[in-house]
Amino acid sequence: AGLSRFAVRDRIESLYEDNIIIGPTIVVDPFRLGINRTAFFELKTNPHEPWLAKILEGISSCDLLDGVAGEFSLIGRFRLIDDEHFGTVLKKVDEAMGKSHFKKYRVVNTIRIFKESGVAFPTERKEPSEIDEVDMKILEILLNQAEYVKSPLPLSTVELSKHLHNSDVEISQPAVFNRLSRMEKKGVILRHTLKINYFKLGLRSKFITRIKANPNLYDGVAHDFLAPMPEIFDLYRTGEEYGLLATVRVRDVSEYNSFLLRLYGSPDILDTYTTLVLEERKNSPLSITTE
Repeated sequence: AGLSRFAVRDRIESLYEDNIIIGPTIVVDPFRLGINRTAFFELKTNPHEPWLAKILEGISSCDLLDGVAGEFSLIGRFRLIDDEHFGTVLKKVDEAMGKSHFKKYRVVNTIRIFKESGVAFPTERKEPSEIDEVDMKILEILLNQAEYVKSPLPLSTVELSKHLHNSDVEISQPAVFNRLSRMEKKGVILRHTLKINYFKLGLRSKFITRIKANPNLYDGVAHDFLAPMPEIFDLYRTGEEYGLLATVRVRDVSEYNSFLLRLYGSPDILDTYTTLVLEERKNSPLSITTE
């Protein structure tokens, strides 16, 4: 655009002051952290059961929860370590739904993550990386940098080392640098990025779009056609009839209609159905606790 780096810096500072940029953060690969399953729980509730959403928000492995229109009124994303962890979460959901009016929910298991937070994931799946408690504390601070710094600039390794010391983690700045470099090289940290207030940015409409394609073409369609689309922020392969689940952010319904027309411009897209997100209730960093 022909802007100098000083002009770019001033524009970023202005966006931060206007609370469009909330602060720095990172995108991590949950599988590389040892989180072997990402699942979505869809639950049917009514307006007289706000406590049900509160229970889901309180489950640490639930890192995203939206109120939606349609047959189900809540959809939550859960990060699960193993079958035992899944069983623990399932028991909590069962107990909550047992007290609800409809007692209806379902689980959508994901098979593969193609994109999250606007960042495409590697095509080759590697084994989980060896992550210790110090690494997890580093990741926790980096994911929540907006709470530590009053600037859109990311924490330096010196600042990160100081925050670790404040958390009773004794580690030198060179050791922090080496750990960061290792996690970046191994694909645990996919990107250093910014946490954005999308509503203030003008992307006021959020949709969950299920997409059906030829079963033999799902990976290619997802990786080559869908993941590069800027409107798609998250993209998953699921075991459902509509084998792809995408989170889409646009300015309005008209822009979403244009997005759908682009989808159907591909002969590989067979069908879609859409869920409108009414409220974003929870959007928190990854957690690998077993509750």
